[in-house]
Amino acid sequence: MDFSHPFDFNMPVPDWPGVERQEFALKTFKVDLNGLWQNYLSFNLHSGTHIDSPSHFDPQLPSIDEVDFQDLMGDGIILPISKGPLESIDEADLIEFKQLISKSKIVFISTEWEKKWGTKQYEQEYPFLTPSAGQFLINLGIKVVGLDTPGPDAPLRSPYRKGSPLHEMLLSGGCYIIENLCNLLEARGNKAFIYALPLKIKGATGSPSRVVGKLGGI
Repeated sequence: MDFSHPFDFNMPVPDWPGVERQEFALKTFKVDLNGLWQNYLSFNLHSGTHIDSPSHFDPQLPSIDEVDFQDLMGDGIILPISKGPLESIDEADLIEFKQLISKSKIVFISTEWEKKWGTKQYEQEYPFLTPSAGQFLINLGIKVVGLDTPGPDAPLRSPYRKGSPLHEMLLSGGCYIIENLCNLLEARGNKAFIYALPLKIKGATGSPSRVVGKLGGI
C-alpha cells in the first residue's frame, strides 16, 4: 500500500506564525538544445509526506543524509486511534495495543485526520500526542512514529502548543517521525512491513518520502 500523499499545488504547507508560507512550486520547461522537458521544484522539505531527521530538533544531531535507512524499514503496525479536533493521544490510548507495539519497529497511528487533508482544519486543529504517549513508544523501542497529521506536537496556533516536546523527545530518543501519511484508514489494525526512505539531501533536517507497506508483516 502507498501511504504517501502526492506532492502538488494543493497540498498543505507549513504555516508558521511570522514566517512567509513556502508554497509548492513546479516549473516545467523545455531544453531547446536536446528537445527534452525538465522540471524545477521548490518547496519546504517539511511539506507533504516527509521524514524528520534528528537535526530538525538539534543541528548537532544527524541530518537526513546521515540517518541509517535500515531504521526506516521493518515490521510495523497501523493503530486505529480515532481522534477529533485538538484531541490528544495519551498513553492510555496505546496501552491496549502494547503487545502488538512491542513486536513492531514502526508504529503508524490512524486518527482518521487524513479525511481533512487540504482544509484549514487539517493544518490548525489536528490531534496530537502527549509526552506520556511519546515516552511509552520510546520505552518500547519504537524506531519510527508515523502520523496522518502535520505532526506529533499540538498545532502552533492552538492554546495547547507549548514548545515542541514530542519532536524533542522522539528525535533525541532515537525515534524518527513521519508526518502527513495517508491511506491508513484502509489498513487500520493491520500489521505491515514498512519502507520509508528519504531523499539523501546533505545537511537537511528532513526529506519528502514515498512511504509504502506490504500488509501482513510481523
